[in-house]
Amino acid sequence: MNHLSLSDDDSSPIQSHLDELSRRLTMVVILWLILTAIWSLSIDQILHTILMRLDPCAENCVNIFAPDEWAATRWLSAAIFGIFTTAPFIIVQAYGFLKPGLLPSERKSFIIWMVIMYCVTCLTLWWTTMEFLPWLYEIAHSSSEASGLVGRYDAAEILRVAISLSWMMVLVLAAVSIVFIAGSAKLIWKGNAGWWRLRVHGMMVMLLWLVIPSTLPGLMVTLTVFAIMLVELAGIKFFNSALPSGHGLRDLLDVDGGVNRILYVNCSCHDTTPSIKPLHGMGIIKFQNVCDDKTQQNHLLDIVKKFRVNKLVFSGCNISELQFNLTQSFKFLAVEISSLDLAHLSTIRTDGDLVDMDLAMAGLVGPWSQKNSDEKIQQIIRHNELKTIHYGKQIPFGMQVVKGQAWIKNPSDLLLQSLEEKGISIVHESQ
Repeated sequence: MNHLSLSDDDSSPIQSHLDELSRRLTMVVILWLILTAIWSLSIDQILHTILMRLDPCAENCVNIFAPDEWAATRWLSAAIFGIFTTAPFIIVQAYGFLKPGLLPSERKSFIIWMVIMYCVTCLTLWWTTMEFLPWLYEIAHSSSEASGLVGRYDAAEILRVAISLSWMMVLVLAAVSIVFIAGSAKLIWKGNAGWWRLRVHGMMVMLLWLVIPSTLPGLMVTLTVFAIMLVELAGIKFFNSALPSGHGLRDLLDVDGGVNRILYVNCSCHDTTPSIKPLHGMGIIKFQNVCDDKTQQNHLLDIVKKFRVNKLVFSGCNISELQFNLTQSFKFLAVEISSLDLAHLSTIRTDGDLVDMDLAMAGLVGPWSQKNSDEKIQQIIRHNELKTIHYGKQIPFGMQVVKGQAWIKNPSDLLLQSLEEKGISIVHESQ
């Protein structure tokens, strides 16, 4: 497996996804064409209102010099209004298509970005057309009058400039907002900043070059540099931030100096597994039944990916019973998984003592050394005044321990020798 797969992903062929995409696009295009046709019935009145607002002259000086260009601009304007009224349906269809392949935090960021961009785009187009450009045209017209020139302006050209400038602003705001939203969701940090820069800058610059008229190369270079600087300024905090952390995760160094992030998955397994505290430095997250709930599994996968966890310790889940897609995704992310088998441990005694589970937690090795693990185990044995230790590879069927006794799985030979020297009875249990 060479990709990340969610727990509820299936093995549908690519053609089925293409068919779904085609079906959704067809619905969007049909709705857009219908709404464009509806807008075309009243587009003349709308454009008249806009041109009167953009007209910089005291008396009307906006004319149509090329009827064919005006007709094209008229239909372009109707199509843009059609896109805006179709946008809510586009958002729903885009989310429905992408949702199965997105992690929970990515889904949230995506829908927030889509809604914000829709609102920002509407406000940007209104402000540019009704406030900024009238002010700009008025200044330019005053300058031409001071030079003794008589202004005569092409209506189609005025509208095209308004549309182009508005879309330039929208593209820059889209890039800035996606960096800010993804950064706030802890999806961007110094380690993957290059990946985000390549895609955000690349897409933004490509679309800018498509919008900016080729007859204005100076404007193309200026706006490209300005847009990149604005995105960098908006994302400077996120592009230079350290690896995000959460759920109590800390960087733990092993004997070789490697950095480890270990997350304890405290799953109650349908209330069959008691809860114990993890070791110092381990993060912890609680689930009700991550063993078989795909939503919880996807949430766990999201956390592992976002916070760069490289080792998972399950409380009572049976590793072999986890979803295949989930275990393969952990393998793809180079995450080591193990289980303390607390659900099984809870059945070997009836007094409710959690000492066996504390010993299982203390027995974890990596990044902790074997010596450190043995010391923690001996400390627990002394604190609980244990007299007998049962050990083996697996808990024998029907085994029961009482007060003063405990079970340890696969202890080291040095630990067994040390316990015997301290007068503790050691009993080997074979399956």
